[in-house]
Amino acid sequence: MSQIEFALSDEGGTLSGEFTRHTVPTLADNTIKKLLKNDRAVLNLKAVNGVDTAGLAWLLALVEQAEKAHKKVELTHLPEDLLKLAKLSGVDHFLPITEC
Repeated sequence: MSQIEFALSDEGGTLSGEFTRHTVPTLADNTIKKLLKNDRAVLNLKAVNGVDTAGLAWLLALVEQAEKAHKKVELTHLPEDLLKLAKLSGVDHFLPITEC
């Protein structure tokens, strides 16, 4: 079975594994709250090896929650599949992508 792992660090967090409709529900409800504990958070997706629209929707929810809380989120190392999906869905301009 597919898994997604979330690791929290001082700068933000890291996601690794499959970021799909099968794994997104396993992310704890408080994952976004943990990530947004500081005014600025960086979410590294370098170790994500599969993604679908549920993963993209989760990222958009993260961005929305950050804006509501007046926090800054940066997404780094997005997989090519995620970038393509965001572009095809017309939401790529909503994602705060930082090149690293």
